Amino acid sequence: MLLKAMNRQLLELNPQYHAITTHLFLEDRDARPQEQRALDQRNHLLAQRNQLRDLLLHALLAALSPLQRLRTPGAARRAAPRTDSQGRMRHDDEDAPADETSAKSACLTQAYQDALEQLDILQDSAAPCALIQQLQCLMHDYKALLTRERRLDDVTTQYQRLD
Repeated sequence: MLLKAMNRQLLELNPQYHAITTHLFLEDRDARPQEQRALDQRNHLLAQRNQLRDLLLHALLAALSPLQRLRTPGAARRAAPRTDSQGRMRHDDEDAPADETSAKSACLTQAYQDALEQLDILQDSAAPCALIQQLQCLMHDYKALLTRERRLDDVTTQYQRLD
């Protein structure tokens, strides 16, 4: 909510900022002390907002990052041929614990909810498009994983009824 408040403050300061910079340009002069304070205030708030926005965005991306492995499972492992001993070994990243990448995981669920709540605010904060798109992809991956898990639960329930 702090990010949203900072966005609102910047929107309030922008008309004054643009008026001052326009006058400075048209009059081809330096800012007076009062004008400079107004410019500095806006620039300081903008820098703080951008820093907070970037921290929040990177935290959300990190929290949802386990979903990246699900998008292209084993892509890196297929790139290099395995030796016989490597083929027999069990790799931790290949058989990740179900809890770690489960859509029902409390961490992923909370991260998804946080991302859902913050997405518009991040976009209003002029977050880099590539990072917003990455976040949206991870959110889509979460929904897809949740759908797959529901289908698997349904199939499991049906098989249990048959027994």
